[in-house]
Amino acid sequence: MSNQSTKEIVHFLHIGKTGGSAIKSVLNNNLETLKYTIKVHKHNVSIEDIPVGEKIVFFLRNPISRFVSGFYSRQRKGRPRHNAEWTVLEKEVFKYFPTPNALALAFSNTTDIEKYLLAKKAIDSIGHLSHYNYWYIDFPYFKSRENDILFIGFQESLESDFLDLKKILKIPLEEKLPVDDIGAHRNIKGLDKNIDKNAMLTLTDWYKEDIAFVKLCQKFMDSK
Repeated sequence: MSNQSTKEIVHFLHIGKTGGSAIKSVLNNNLETLKYTIKVHKHNVSIEDIPVGEKIVFFLRNPISRFVSGFYSRQRKGRPRHNAEWTVLEKEVFKYFPTPNALALAFSNTTDIEKYLLAKKAIDSIGHLSHYNYWYIDFPYFKSRENDILFIGFQESLESDFLDLKKILKIPLEEKLPVDDIGAHRNIKGLDKNIDKNAMLTLTDWYKEDIAFVKLCQKFMDSK
């Protein structure tokens, strides 16, 4: 029997704006390790798409921080790493809302119904602003797949978590995450990332299940 046939399969799910582009740049150069065969997926693959019994890895991020990063990523059309033209909705959104705070404030103000509905549609529909349950389905389903979860990392501790992941996957420790803005797919410096009190309250309520999911995943990793 070949060595490859005895390896476990590990799937990397790419949840947008959580450090996934940087991680994939390393994983794509190490798809076969001593222990694992690694399969790297695009944004549209969820836990439900992965066969039961095969291992899963993904990274998360504070949902409100992810909202801010996702807003600016789409505002610049993913440039310079990508160049995905705006949808009709995005074109209208970025015409009226120059900052993530402006979008969140419009979503918190139902007196201006036209802007409120546009903001709601934006937060509901633009990919990088989406809820995490696109990937985990719901809490009961996620719990039913816990045995398949090999590792969950967090963007806030990307370097140290990726070091832990390299050790688990048997990836050479000298492999490094890209540090340039293009390779890491980071937003440019100097952007207005301020979220004021009213916007924060609105976003905290909107992303409450996502916040609970992050806490669940942190507790899961603490128990491993």
